[in-house]
Amino acid sequence: MGVVAGQPVAQARGVLPAGAVRIETHTPERDAARLRALAVWARRFSPLVQPDGVDGLWLDITGCAHLFGGEDGMCKAVEVGLARLGIRYRVAIADTHGCAWAVARYGDSPIVPPGEQRAGMAPLPIAALGVDEPTVAALAELAIDRVEHLLHIPRSVLPSRFGHSLLLALDRALGQAIEPIDPVRPVAPRRSKRVFDGYTTNVESIGLAVRELLDEVCVQLQGCGRGMRRLVVELDRYELATLPITITTSVPTNDARHLWVLVRPKLERAHLGFGVERVTITAPHDAPISQRQSEQWDDQKGAGEPEAAELIDVLAARLGTGSVRGAVLTESHLPERAFEWVAPMAKRPATALRPPGERPTAMCDPPIPTTALALTPDGPVHRIHWDGQDRTVIACAGPERIGSEWWRGNGSTRDYFWVRCEDGCCLWVARARETGRWYVHGVWD
Repeated sequence: MGVVAGQPVAQARGVLPAGAVRIETHTPERDAARLRALAVWARRFSPLVQPDGVDGLWLDITGCAHLFGGEDGMCKAVEVGLARLGIRYRVAIADTHGCAWAVARYGDSPIVPPGEQRAGMAPLPIAALGVDEPTVAALAELAIDRVEHLLHIPRSVLPSRFGHSLLLALDRALGQAIEPIDPVRPVAPRRSKRVFDGYTTNVESIGLAVRELLDEVCVQLQGCGRGMRRLVVELDRYELATLPITITTSVPTNDARHLWVLVRPKLERAHLGFGVERVTITAPHDAPISQRQSEQWDDQKGAGEPEAAELIDVLAARLGTGSVRGAVLTESHLPERAFEWVAPMAKRPATALRPPGERPTAMCDPPIPTTALALTPDGPVHRIHWDGQDRTVIACAGPERIGSEWWRGNGSTRDYFWVRCEDGCCLWVARARETGRWYVHGVWD
């Protein structure tokens, strides 16, 4: 659409449609973390995966290609997986890392036959060797712009003029130099298991084992300052499939007592079949947990965020996650769009706009049309019709002007007033500047 790297933001906004621009600060640390996460995902194709630079993955697929029907099948499997993630990609397979790197970025054929690195590299530009730009420019001055030109030059004359890095890059691409790999090693999830002497259908015995395993896993998490967001209890049943019991929490927790409160109802309703031989507890998803100072006298401690999170977890476990919702702020200055209802386990918005002033305790959705009388066209409200009768206003503050979201096609601008009627009710009323109509948008209880 005409946007290029290095272009000023103002020019990018000018060539893109209204509302299509989203500006984010570039954080290399976040890119590196996401590339590492993608490397962990790619371990389904090979156990040896390493992030390569800032935009690549290096997979050692020795002994793995036959599991996907050969190198062609592996190539297609990788392409399908990346396409499902919405990632643009180029894939190449070769005997060496340098050759695969070059073909993925500058070549046409995705697979270089075994032992054909020299033929695969020959038509590629010098930049495909991964050398720096000054070296590429120095070679271009000698009309050496492809790898095949470089291969015809005696090796003995290259280091003296272009340094040893060019010769090393060429050896790595042709398989004449060792290229070690430092694969990612994901942290194994915390896990604990208990094996019974035989199959049992005693719920009390199984529950006691689950409580002991919860204590063990929580001790592991407490030692590293982390808490679990998801807990899986697996019951290995005789002649039946393993029964998983999954618990999701709204905030990270390592409180075994609270987790047992969530697991116990599901465990009591579980179908044990002919008996359970083994119980395994896994914490596949954990996160850092914030520490807090404990109180010596618990009877003087009021309900805070941890207690509210425990209540939300219990309600979600009993009623279902779809039945529990919470209001969170969103990035909009319009009152009706300033919040949304989300599940407590859902990802919360990273940032949100705080309202500039006080807002009513109860919002009218949609705003209720009404009639009002102002002392001046833009002045305070004198009388208003509300709840079936005309009321005299004894106090009024405002106006607070809230503009439209023109990028969404909403062209309404409103003036809001806080009014108190003679009977004590407090209303938040708005007047649409384009039409002059009045609405009641909120009430203070």
